[in-house]
Amino acid sequence: MKYIKGLYVSLVLMMFVVLVNTTVFDDEYSGIAMFVCLGIFILGTAFFINAKQLKK
Repeated sequence: MKYIKGLYVSLVLMMFVVLVNTTVFDDEYSGIAMFVCLGIFILGTAFFINAKQLKK
């Protein structure tokens, strides 16, 4: 269950990065924000794969 929570937290972090980039930084750092979102996405994918392997 902790892997599913980790996946959810990673998705929330991605949305937070996009929101901060849009509102606070006025899309000035969109490349950096996309790079950070990519790293969080890869981390979330690892949580998803671990959750799938545990259910087998």
